[in-house]
Amino acid sequence: MKQLTFHIAKLRHKRKLTAKSLANLSKVALRTIEDIEAGKVNPRLETMCKLADALEVPVTDLFSYE
Repeated sequence: MKQLTFHIAKLRHKRKLTAKSLANLSKVALRTIEDIEAGKVNPRLETMCKLADALEVPVTDLFSYE
């Protein structure tokens, strides 16, 4: 079975952003970003949209099935 994975850290590093700076830009809690990147939580669509806006990418770029 394919598993949903998130590419937030990869995109964040590409933009040379820290998790804290992404939290400030997106208005998403730092802990939430850390938990998503660690695979501990599945974020809400609203959260993913905020992160995508802050990273200046389509929301579909944030995840894939592997």
